[in-house]
Amino acid sequence: MSLPKRIAFVGNPNCGKSTLFNRLTGLTQKTSNLPGTTVEASSGHVNLLNQKIELIDLPGIYSLFTQSEDERLVVQHLAGFGEEKPEALLLVIDSSNLRRNLLLYSQVAELGIPAVCVLTMSDSAKRRGVKVDSEALEKELGIPCIFFNPRKEKDIAPVLELIQKARTPKLLGEATNLSNRLQEYWSNTKLPGLSEETLRRYINIEKVLGVATTKFPVGIKSITIKLDQWFTHKWMGYILFTLIMMVLFQGVFSLATKPMEWIEMGFQWLSHTVETLLPSGMVTNFVTQGIIGGLEGVVVFVPQIFILFFLIGILEDSGYMVRASFITDRLMRKLGLNGRSIIPLIGGFACAIPSIMATRSIKSKRERLATMLVVPLMSCSARLPVYVLLVSVAIPFAEFWGPFHAQTFVITAAYMSGIVVAILLAFIFRLFQSKQIQGEFILELPAYQRPRLQTVIHQAWLKCLSFLSEAGKVIVIISMILWFLSNFGPSKAMKTAETEGVILSQLDPSHESEIKTNLRLEASYAGHLGKAIEPAIEPLGYDWKTGIALITSFAAREVFVGTMATLFQSNEEDETGIRQKMQAQINPKTGKPLYGLPYALSLIVFYAFALQCMSTMAVMKREIGSWTWPIALFFIYGLIAYIGAYVVFNIANQLLVK
Repeated sequence: MSLPKRIAFVGNPNCGKSTLFNRLTGLTQKTSNLPGTTVEASSGHVNLLNQKIELIDLPGIYSLFTQSEDERLVVQHLAGFGEEKPEALLLVIDSSNLRRNLLLYSQVAELGIPAVCVLTMSDSAKRRGVKVDSEALEKELGIPCIFFNPRKEKDIAPVLELIQKARTPKLLGEATNLSNRLQEYWSNTKLPGLSEETLRRYINIEKVLGVATTKFPVGIKSITIKLDQWFTHKWMGYILFTLIMMVLFQGVFSLATKPMEWIEMGFQWLSHTVETLLPSGMVTNFVTQGIIGGLEGVVVFVPQIFILFFLIGILEDSGYMVRASFITDRLMRKLGLNGRSIIPLIGGFACAIPSIMATRSIKSKRERLATMLVVPLMSCSARLPVYVLLVSVAIPFAEFWGPFHAQTFVITAAYMSGIVVAILLAFIFRLFQSKQIQGEFILELPAYQRPRLQTVIHQAWLKCLSFLSEAGKVIVIISMILWFLSNFGPSKAMKTAETEGVILSQLDPSHESEIKTNLRLEASYAGHLGKAIEPAIEPLGYDWKTGIALITSFAAREVFVGTMATLFQSNEEDETGIRQKMQAQINPKTGKPLYGLPYALSLIVFYAFALQCMSTMAVMKREIGSWTWPIALFFIYGLIAYIGAYVVFNIANQLLVK
C-alpha cells in the first residue's frame, strides 16, 4: 500500500500512547478539537520518505461500545461517521495487560483500517511475570508488531519503519457487522447480546494469549502494591490525598506569586515606556489601559495555569492521580459527578480558569459539564482581596464572635457557603439528569513511575497557549469595552465633570489627578451605568459607586479594590486609606455608616456566588463550545447572589437594630 498521510494513535488510557506520540512528533505538535466536536486531540507530524505524515493522538478508550459522549465522538472519528477515516492506525498496546488491550484491538480490527502495533510496558510485564512473544503475536493479529519503550528509547527509526508496513488487521473470530451495531448501541444503550459478544471476544483473546505469552513466577512484591496499601487505603488514602492537594495548591499560590509580580512589573514598564514615547492623550490612554491593560489581565494568569497543570501532570505521570480519582469516586457519584471531578473542584480555590480546563480529564460529557458548572462557586484567590477589604472596613480587628475572631469567621463562612451551594446545585443537576445512565468509570491503576519532566512541561505549556489563544481574545476585547465605558460619556456630563474637576483640584492641589479621575468616572458611561443600576442594588445596601465597582470587577474580581481606591481618591496599595474613607461614609437616609456590617456581609455573599469574572466565562465558553451555559450561569448565579445578598443584608440590619 502507499504511504499513509494521516495516522491515528489508538489505545487504552495509560498505555504509553501519548508518550510515544510525543517522542515521534517532538515540538511539531499542537492541541485542537476533532472536526465538528469539542473533543480535544493532539496532532503533529513526522517526515518519512520525504513526505510529511500527520499523526493524531486520540484520547484513550477501553472499548468502542462506550456510554461516554466524548468517547463516542472519538469512535465516530475512527469509524468515519460523518467524516473521513484515518488512513492508518498505530495501535499502542500495553504488554503488561495484554488481555484488556486486545479487547479494543478485536473491535478496531473490524473497521478494516490498515494498522501497525507498538508494544509498550514490557518492563512492567516482566515485573508481573509475563513474557510476550512479539513474532507470535504478529502472526495472530496479522499486523507488524514491535516492542518500543517511548520513555527510554530515543531512536524512533524502528517505529518509522513500522509505519511503512501497515496492513489490514486480522479478525479475532467472526465479523459482527460492527458499524451497524455501534449505531444501534448509541440509539439504545441496552443493546441485546453485547455481553455475550464481549465474552466471545475474550474467548478468542485467550487463544491468542495462549500462543503469544508465557508466565513465570515472581517472588518480590512490587513497589506499586506496597504504595497502594497506603494511597488507596479506605481512610489513610483520604488523609494522604488531602496533604498532597494542600502541597499542590500551596505550590500554585506560592510559586506563581513572583512570576505574576514580574509580569505585572513588565506590563507596568511597558505601559510607562509607551506613555513616554507617545504624546499624552486619549490614544495613549487607550493603548496603555485598554490594550496593554487587557493583555496584562490575560498573561498574568499564565503562571497559575502553567504551575497547576505542571503539578497535576507530575501526579498524573507518576500514576497517583488515578488513585485520587479512585478513592473519591464514591463520594463524587452521590453528587452526580465522578472521581475525576475532585481535582478541578479543589483547584477552584486557587483559580477557576485552570480548574475548568482541568475538567478535560472527565470522560463523561454530562459529568464534565456538571463539574464545570459548580467550579466557579469555589472561592478563588481573586475574591480574597475583596473579602479582606470588606471585613476590615466593617469589622474591627479586635472583635470576636464567640470563640472565633470575627474577621476570620466571616471569611471562612464565605468560603464554606460556596462549597455548600456547589453541593446543592450538583445534587439538583443530578436530579434533572436522573433518567440518564451515569457515565462509566473504568480505572486501571497503573504502576508508579518517574514523571517525564520534558513531556509534563510541554503539555503544561500547550495548555497555556490554548488559554492565551482562545480565552485571551475575549478577555482583551471586553477589557477594551470596559475602558471605553470608563473613559467616555455624554458630552454635557463630561464637560461638567471637567469644569468641576478644575475648581475642586484648586481647593486640593495634592489630589488633583484623583479628583479629576473620580469626576470623569462618575460622568462616564460606566458611571451612568452605576447610577442606572443603583435602584436595583440599593435593596442590597449598595450605592452607585459600588455599582461601578461591580461593573468594572467583571474584568476580574480583585478590580473591585482598585475601583474603590480610585473612587475614594486613594492609592490602591494604601489599603488603610481606603478603609478610613469608606468607614467615614454616612448613609444620608438612615444616618448610619453606609459601608457598615450589613453592607460588607451582603457584598461578600454577592461575590461568593456571582459569576463575576469574564475570564471564567471565556474559558467556559471555550471548553463547552457555546455561550449558552456561560450566559445562563451568569444570570442563574447572579440571581442566587442577589437573593442571598438581600436576605443577609436585611437580617444583619434587623439584628443590629435589636
